[in-house]
Formats: sequence, C-alpha cells, structure tokens
Amino acid sequence: MKKECLDYKKAIEIAPGIYWVGYNIKNKWFQTNAYLVVEGDEAVLIDPGSQTDFSKVFTKIKSVCSLKKLKHVILHHQDPDLCGSTSKFETVAEIFIYVPQRAAVFIDFYGINSLINPISQDGEVLEFKTGRKLRFFLTPYCHSPGAMVTYDEKSKILFSSDIFGAFYNRWELYADMVGNKTHLESVKSFMEPYMASKEAVMNFVNKAEKLKIKMICPQHGSIIRKDISGWFDKLKKMRYGTALKEGETGL
Repeated sequence: MKKECLDYKKAIEIAPGIYWVGYNIKNKWFQTNAYLVVEGDEAVLIDPGSQTDFSKVFTKIKSVCSLKKLKHVILHHQDPDLCGSTSKFETVAEIFIYVPQRAAVFIDFYGINSLINPISQDGEVLEFKTGRKLRFFLTPYCHSPGAMVTYDEKSKILFSSDIFGAFYNRWELYADMVGNKTHLESVKSFMEPYMASKEAVMNFVNKAEKLKIKMICPQHGSIIRKDISGWFDKLKKMRYGTALKEGETGL
C-alpha cells in the first residue's frame, strides 16, 4: 500500500469543509490538534491551542477562509494547551464561545472577554445559519470535571477532546498511518493515567455509542477513521485512574 504523505505545515482537509489546523512539533511526544469547521459564511474553531502556538493555527486558518467567517470557538475544557490562545483570536475576530459550564468559571483567567455560552446539559447545539448542527455532550472527569465533546451531525465526526488522546514517539495525523498496535499503546499511555475512572469513561461511551460516528478527532494524538466500534471496545478494556498509584512510598 502506498504511504500517505501529508504536509503538516499546511491546513489539511479531513472531510468536506473540515480542516485540521493544528501543529506537529518535531521530536515532541505531545502535540495538539485544532480543527476548523467551515459552513457557508460561518466558521467554528475547535480547541484553538496554546498561546505560544497561536501564529501556527492562525496562519492555517487564514489559508482556508476569511477571518470574517470566524464566528464561534468551542473550548472542550479549560486547559491552557487548548484554550490559551483564545484571547489572541479575539483580537482578529468577533467570536462567541461555547464551553462546559463547570469550565466556564476559569475562562476569565485567560483574559477572555467574548460572550460565553456555558453548556450545562447534553444535546445543546451550535446551529449554523444553514441549519447544520454541532451537538454537545458533557463528559465530566474525562479528564476535567468540566469537559465535553462535540458531534457534527452533518459529517458524523466526533470531536472527542482528550478522549482517545495519545502520547507519541512518532506522530501521524491518522491512526492507521501509525498502526493499530502502536496507536493503542499510545492511547493507553495517555488515557489510563489522565482519565479519572472507568465510570467516567463509560459515561462517555454510553452516550457516544448511540451516535453514528464516521471519524473521531481527538485534541491530542491521531484521528481515528477506521474500525470506530473496535476502538470503543478497546476503550472499555483500559484501566483508568492509574495515576493514583504514582508516588506511593509504601508508608
């Protein structure tokens, strides 16, 4: 099979009107995925990234659409690696922010001044003028008490935030480019210590398995575009909360 070659310095269209605008730092085991959904004269930026990497994401967005289209920003939780650059995006576009209610209380500490829609229950939506809907589902303790995922009803893509995230020695955009065995170990290395409990993860699984999903786009790691149900089965078998054992002295 011919190896797929992708230019990670550019925005990559992963589905019609949906772009990976993240960044891959060479020789780093931890990288971040930002995504852009463009529909008509509106665009939604999902988990824009850290403050230090604003220019990388900003440049890719400009290559895809006019900044006049950028209307909404989705922040799946409050960590700086995904929302640290939001205040900088406020200087180039007038945006409206969607964030889990429990995470919203921390947003002011990033110097963010835009209007915020705090998501407090499953099924709330961001609706485009065209009628296309992005639907939110709360995922508490995966890994933050205030966390959520986003489902695009049109493309059937699940933007899963930290769920299905991964630590890598060798990163590629798509999991099947890395190989199932390698990717599974990379996902386990992230998920098992960072997710609070199996109960928390199964809360997500029970919601997500009711959706028709064609692709899973996490904030960290690689995009899953094959064997979606198989990857959910793998998620069910992992051991979560393993960080509880770290630092034990036996006293």
